[in-house]
Amino acid sequence: MERTELPENGSLVRFKRFDEEEWKDGEYDEQNKMFIEIYSAETITHNSTDITDWDYMEDV
Repeated sequence: MERTELPENGSLVRFKRFDEEEWKDGEYDEQNKMFIEIYSAETITHNSTDITDWDYMEDV
């Protein structure tokens, strides 16, 4: 399922990139329209256009 809306700023989410099968846990940054991985040794960001699906963490 492809979403057209984006999560609220600062929301904890799990997301999946269109070029990977692995789900990642992160936070959404509305100002930069980026998904930020939260369990990574380095700061890793993903552009919202690279995300195929996401869910709020409390919905998982």
